[in-house]
Amino acid sequence: MTGDLVQIVVYGLTVGSVLALVALGYNLVFATSRVVNFAQGSMLVVGGFVAFAFVRAGVPIWGALPLATIVGGLVGIAVDTLAIRPLRDFDAGSSVGWILTTFSASLVCLEVVKLTIGAEPRSIPSLADSVFGWRGSTVSGVPIVPSDILIVVSALTLMVVGEFVQKRTMAGRALRAVSQDRTAASLMGINPRRLVMFSFALAGAVGALGAVLLAPRLFVKFDNGLLLGIQAFVAAVVGGLGSTKGAVLGGFVLGFVGGALRVLSSTGGQIEPLVVFVVFMLVLAVRPTGLLGLPVVEKA
Repeated sequence: MTGDLVQIVVYGLTVGSVLALVALGYNLVFATSRVVNFAQGSMLVVGGFVAFAFVRAGVPIWGALPLATIVGGLVGIAVDTLAIRPLRDFDAGSSVGWILTTFSASLVCLEVVKLTIGAEPRSIPSLADSVFGWRGSTVSGVPIVPSDILIVVSALTLMVVGEFVQKRTMAGRALRAVSQDRTAASLMGINPRRLVMFSFALAGAVGALGAVLLAPRLFVKFDNGLLLGIQAFVAAVVGGLGSTKGAVLGGFVLGFVGGALRVLSSTGGQIEPLVVFVVFMLVLAVRPTGLLGLPVVEKA
């Protein structure tokens, strides 16, 4: 019984943090533009393969990480420039052209990776093989390794930093102002276009960071973009689109649901997608804005 509980906790924390890292990218963009960036999953793939390319070229993994993060940020800017900016001053609630443009941008990103780096699954070294000499432990038969701890710590750290930036800095206040009312924000001297581009860059950088952190557990492969992209979108909606804390909470909700199913049922892995979407629909039925999301106030 203790072993099952430990397994659920470890699975919930690690998988939940994986989903939270990707969901943070969705929420960064939505918080400023009210757009769901369906290219976020592909940014995870791009970041992972770019990191692999740098490692293959002889760059140490701790050097490849910032380089891949920078490339991820540039890809985010490219997505904004090619998929969002041509739509000009549109209402994200009534005009849904961004669905097609961001999805198309996702396909373009994947094709570029195929043509330049390849499409075969790759592996890259872990960022942390040991922590102060600790290389892993087994608790009630469940292995716990440094890379798992790093994923959890990274997700929680990004949440804390994101909350601090949003609520305690001028940049965060400007981001919230653009999200609430672009016209009023521009009249106050804020450049909404620049902040939206900045949010896409951050989302791309977070995607690349997540890819490097996840590589020891999931490898670097194209399937990650689709599977994690969909699951993380569900996590973001469950937690509340636009909420940094919501991204982490939504990831942990899905992680612990999946962990409980896999440990307590022999068919848990098969029915996990069905149960996750049932949870998704139940949350939306009870609270359409998500667990921590705030309702959008329409101004007359």
